Amino acid sequence: MWFRAHGVRVNSDYLADGRLTTRTPRGQVPVTETLNIHGYEHVYAIGDITDVPEAKMAGYAMQHAEVVARNIIAQLRGERPTATYRAAADPMILLPLGPRGGAGQLPTPDGPAVVPATTVSEYKGADLFTGRFTEQFSAA
Repeated sequence: MWFRAHGVRVNSDYLADGRLTTRTPRGQVPVTETLNIHGYEHVYAIGDITDVPEAKMAGYAMQHAEVVARNIIAQLRGERPTATYRAAADPMILLPLGPRGGAGQLPTPDGPAVVPATTVSEYKGADLFTGRFTEQFSAA
């Protein structure tokens, strides 16, 4: 099930009745390191709605989704979910400016590093990640 929950303001009003969980003052839901909503083994949250202390960006939400997918697969196999998510110590950003330009910063073992426009273009600028999703969902 997918609930649209993105933007400057967390769109979590559908949880206002508190039956699932109590939201933070910012409208986010508390999650465990496996991205389960606290108190639920089979309910997960990803993206802006989580109370993970990091900037709310699509790149992080995609990392959340990978963790949750691994945990759901483990549960379907009758295994204990063990994939965890930890917010990056240093922020990252890729800001494309057209198909061949842009600026960015990525975490490295030695701290954050500025990346050249060619790197931004390779990761995101050419298609804003649409190629990844076209391939993933077999949409030609």
